Amino acid sequence: MRIKLRYLSSSFLLLFFLCYVQSQEFLPNTTGYTCSPNQTTNQCQTYAFYRASAPDYRASAPNLLDLASIGDLFSVSRLMISNPSNISSPSSPLIQNQPLFVPLTCSCNTLNTSYSISFANLSYTIAQGDTFYLVSTYLYLNLTTYQSVMIVNPTVVPTELEAGDVVQFPIFCKCPNETQLQNQVSYLVSYVLQPSDNLSSVASMFGTETQSIIDVNGNNSQTFETIFVPVTRLPQLPQLTQPDAVTPASPGAGKTERKGVNRGLAIGLAICGVLLVLVTGMLIYSEVILKKRRKRKSDDAEKQKLQFDKGGKGFKNMEVNLMADVSDCLDKYKLFNIEELRAATNDFSEDCLIQGSVYKGFINGEVYAIKMMKWNACEELKILQKSRPGNTILILCIDCKFSV
Repeated sequence: MRIKLRYLSSSFLLLFFLCYVQSQEFLPNTTGYTCSPNQTTNQCQTYAFYRASAPDYRASAPNLLDLASIGDLFSVSRLMISNPSNISSPSSPLIQNQPLFVPLTCSCNTLNTSYSISFANLSYTIAQGDTFYLVSTYLYLNLTTYQSVMIVNPTVVPTELEAGDVVQFPIFCKCPNETQLQNQVSYLVSYVLQPSDNLSSVASMFGTETQSIIDVNGNNSQTFETIFVPVTRLPQLPQLTQPDAVTPASPGAGKTERKGVNRGLAIGLAICGVLLVLVTGMLIYSEVILKKRRKRKSDDAEKQKLQFDKGGKGFKNMEVNLMADVSDCLDKYKLFNIEELRAATNDFSEDCLIQGSVYKGFINGEVYAIKMMKWNACEELKILQKSRPGNTILILCIDCKFSV
């Protein structure tokens, strides 16, 4: 059993190691491309394929839709970009994603005794809001990475950048080796793979073979990773211009268009008028209904008040007859005037209504059941005494004529 467990554990570790190694092989290169300082072409002139853009990661981000701004970013002149990019005038405005060839001076740079990488070393002045990642991604468009910037600038703390700091940004590039030079390869153009790209489409764009790109980069290049495209000469980029201005329409067409606009405007106004009338009518109807309801409630309240007042005036006249009738049924009784009962039940409100014509009331801190009834108090008391619980205190409001 132990032997089997050891065998399974070893197999699991081997499988995990193989998976880890395989996953590492497919990770994009983020730290740069190694080189040998002793190679024949230690320094060369090459190009980076760049797309004009208008980054907005910060309010003061440079608008890279003109050759002057892009030239400042890469420390080259406008003419050095316009000539290889097939742009007739260096002062011509660019459009979004217009393709450009930007010249680079590429070299093999030794960072320590055992590590050298190939890049074009560009100086960039940090502005407020910049980070290694934002500049690498939005200004240099992934032609470098923040990891490589940290390697090239070991004394700069990325989290403590201040406006005005000068930082070296390594733009990934490569110089052709002896074999590539013998095969008439003049440039290894730095190109960042886009999500819509594949090696075949890139080869077609540069007029080269897919296998030539694979020979230089391998077959595991990832999206937004820099690859190097071998070319004998730079392809001619399409001449892009600003969108043409709209040509003026003929007078007849203008009249027809105005008629259509007027007709549409008239229809829209008519619809708005109908909707306005409907909404106004609904508001008026709602207001009338609300006024009727308020008046009905007011009339009911007034009627109840008159009944209460009438009951209060006749209460004293009923005391004598009430005492005579109740004395035949109860040994002890107490009389309350109508104002006390109204105060105890909050003017006989629905909140104090128990059921039917019985209300819950509070008098001198004690709870009473107050019932509105007709004059025959003795018969009512006999019935209630038989049916009510022993601890219930009952008050009868005789002939109060209050609506429930």
